[in-house]
Amino acid sequence: MDYRKSITTGILFIALLCVTLLSPFIQSAHGQKYGGTLRVGIRGDTKSDLDPHAQRGELVRWTSQQIYESLARERNDGTIESMLSERWEQLNHGKIWIFSLRRGVNFHDGSDWDAEAFRWNLERIMAPETKSHVVGLDELIAEIVVLDKYTCKVLLKKPDYFILRFLQDIKFISPTVVKKYGEAWFNYPAGTGPFMFDHRDLDGTTTLKRNPDYWKIGVPYLDALIFKPYETAESRHQALVAGEIDAEPLVDFAYYLPSTKDPSLSLSLAPISPCSLNLAANLTMAPWDDVRVRKAILGYALDRQRVCERVFMGLAKPKINPGSAAHPYCEDLQHLYPFDLQKARELLQEAGIIGEEIQLTVSDGFPAFADIGEILKSDLAEIGVRITLKKAERVRWIRSFYVDHEIPFSIAMNCFNDPAGWFRHLGPASSLNPTQAGTWMDQGKTANQDPELFRLLQEASKAMQEPQREEAFQRLIRHITENAYYVGIVSLPLFHNFRQGIKGYEWRLLNVIFDTVYFE
Repeated sequence: MDYRKSITTGILFIALLCVTLLSPFIQSAHGQKYGGTLRVGIRGDTKSDLDPHAQRGELVRWTSQQIYESLARERNDGTIESMLSERWEQLNHGKIWIFSLRRGVNFHDGSDWDAEAFRWNLERIMAPETKSHVVGLDELIAEIVVLDKYTCKVLLKKPDYFILRFLQDIKFISPTVVKKYGEAWFNYPAGTGPFMFDHRDLDGTTTLKRNPDYWKIGVPYLDALIFKPYETAESRHQALVAGEIDAEPLVDFAYYLPSTKDPSLSLSLAPISPCSLNLAANLTMAPWDDVRVRKAILGYALDRQRVCERVFMGLAKPKINPGSAAHPYCEDLQHLYPFDLQKARELLQEAGIIGEEIQLTVSDGFPAFADIGEILKSDLAEIGVRITLKKAERVRWIRSFYVDHEIPFSIAMNCFNDPAGWFRHLGPASSLNPTQAGTWMDQGKTANQDPELFRLLQEASKAMQEPQREEAFQRLIRHITENAYYVGIVSLPLFHNFRQGIKGYEWRLLNVIFDTVYFE
């Protein structure tokens, strides 16, 4: 008996040793290999607390998508994929939402994902002391009711297509960790995602490790992720070329051509982009208060085909619609503003702008913006309008353009897919409205800058079912475009750079998650 027991023990030991030695080479049923550490270069910033409710820095952005999850996310075709909620329904014209949460999911600390965790997270976001960047929930939510362990009912004060708020902004953290560690919970962040927090170095470099109990069977393939911050896009790209990092997500387009010529790199180009580059002007400032000027300059005067060819090397297509081309509601509005300098000249003559000088202020964080500005400058010069091109530091530009409304004319990059994102960028309730379109003209809120825009925004916000929702948003976006509040230029081509031998990345619009990535 002792002899047979020794034989059995020996066999088990050898088997365990083989698994340990061969684990880096174990493959999934479809050929993906498990193991390895992916080093990812990101833009550096000063925000290091991994709080997805209160922080919006680059480190939080990239790590949060690996650590935390939400109820749902968008696919490339604009449809919605269930995540932490298996299904949902809306009642009473969008004033009641019932969420059936996914069962069998745990936070990284082992605590349950359930209806109490759902309610706690929403209440934390609404609490003033959180200072959350997810604005407006306290004005929208009347009550959160736990119906059972995995079912929650949210009562709203007004109709709202509530599921959309969970596609990017609202991610769920472990209540148990926050209650246990208090303000020090940032050192022990826990979500439900494919990777878990491991440690962070003094320079901000953050290491995540594989979640062995992830609810999606089979992934992730990697053992670990390391996010390393770089001060500039150039230093990050040089680190990739030198082999110091393995991945460079959402690369500045200026590096596209050099990357295609480097045999050590492998590009992953997004099949479709939700990011729309648009011309936008502040209606409260002359001459942009004149619709003729906006239509002429934002619409007819820019040769978008030349932008596509010269700036984006033929990888983009001209677009007039300022919304996301990835969404099924997106209409082709090219007929509204064909490239027509004669038409632009006629409108500008009527408005008395010929011979005047106009300033275009763009962010220095996006080199393509200045290139587009140069093309518009040369086009307008042909009809007697001079443009002064000014570059502003990226953070200062965001503040001046979107928040303080000090920049009259710029290039906006709108990176939201569902058209409900326009509620943030237009109208009196918007948090980021650089055009000031649809704002109240008096303190009593009796006079609106554009009553029809206000009506269309209200109509779209109450549309919950198809085809009413699609029709409402298409009417809204046509109105935005016809009045030249925003006019599209192109959909921004998006791509990631990887070192050769790294495979499996799956595009999910702006959900950049490395759960399917593996080393060849």
